[in-house]
Amino acid sequence: MTSLERLFQPRLAFLIVLALAISQYAVLAISIASGAPEFVLGGDFVAFWSAAREILAGDLISLYAPDGLEAAIQTHRPGVDVTGLTWQYPPHASLIFSPIGYLPYTVAYALWCGLGLSAFTAVLISIGLRGRVLIAVLATAPVLIALNTGQNALFTGSLLLAAVIHAKPKPILAGVAAGLLTIKPQLGILLPIFFIASGNWRAFVTAAVISVALITWSYLVAGAESWTAFVNYLGIISGSVSQGVMPLYKMVNVFSAARLAWMPEIIAMTLAGLTFAASIWAIICTSRRTKDARWHYAVVATATLLATPYSMYYELVLIVPVLAFIVLHGARTQWLAFERESIAAVMLISLVLPGHATQIGVSLGFILCLGTSVIVFRRLRSAVLADESMTTDTA
Repeated sequence: MTSLERLFQPRLAFLIVLALAISQYAVLAISIASGAPEFVLGGDFVAFWSAAREILAGDLISLYAPDGLEAAIQTHRPGVDVTGLTWQYPPHASLIFSPIGYLPYTVAYALWCGLGLSAFTAVLISIGLRGRVLIAVLATAPVLIALNTGQNALFTGSLLLAAVIHAKPKPILAGVAAGLLTIKPQLGILLPIFFIASGNWRAFVTAAVISVALITWSYLVAGAESWTAFVNYLGIISGSVSQGVMPLYKMVNVFSAARLAWMPEIIAMTLAGLTFAASIWAIICTSRRTKDARWHYAVVATATLLATPYSMYYELVLIVPVLAFIVLHGARTQWLAFERESIAAVMLISLVLPGHATQIGVSLGFILCLGTSVIVFRRLRSAVLADESMTTDTA
């Protein structure tokens, strides 16, 4: 048995993941205790909480001004040095988030993290992950990043996972999850393709009904002006991404990686278009070749992160279940050549995300996504050609 094979033994691998998680939280505890002025408890959650306060005060439209969110943060959390944050959520998402504004900041952040982790855990359990595997998944770096940054990735990750995994056995639940994922619509960009390709029409129709209902609700509550302001602001944000004003090194998709590498915008857009077309092809082929929902999710999740026009490093929580599925399958059947090395490399990269702030260079998040997609492709091809499936895998 080689040293790498020993590392992939369940008990030792579990202990290594826990040790890494403990070290990550030790760094967080030191940052809190040191009282460093640049440290902000909850990270980006200050944006959600401040925006919620503005919305409760009836100032939703003001958030869609170029400096609207920064002004709200300075109003409700004066002295917090957070620059470059923008409010890119549609009006119905804004209204859904608004109740956290009733709570004090620290309480709201704790509840936010608790609810997100609970939702993600519940969906993982519903697909059969339990025991040490479940704990290991929750202790991975992408999950810790989602908690530390105060982002909503655990909520959106739960929704995407539920929408794909439960599309056939529980189509109404899957459709509701897909409809709710319109709070961050770019992450659900491939779900209609998946529902159609896999013949999950009840899930497709339910998702459409929920989406229309949420938009109509926000239209009636916040008014047409909120949607006009949101759409206009998206144009500004789109221009910021293409021009490299946004932090490209924190993004994980093909377009941002190409722009970060200083490729011309037309080439970046072409690569993004080809990636989107390849994603559609991969989803259609996978839906036809296997009925295993875990393979479906593996393809949809990795394709979404690479193809969507706006995906950030904290959304890599989407691929954690993918790696768990592959590790379980490899441990119980047979590992492919260099598969363990590839998984280890992906997990190591996740420990140093998002990388150094730069406007030119290599996107670590993109490399992680691309590496995971290659791992998925190799394992899926092997399983399909061998007429295998992961349906017998359990946690």
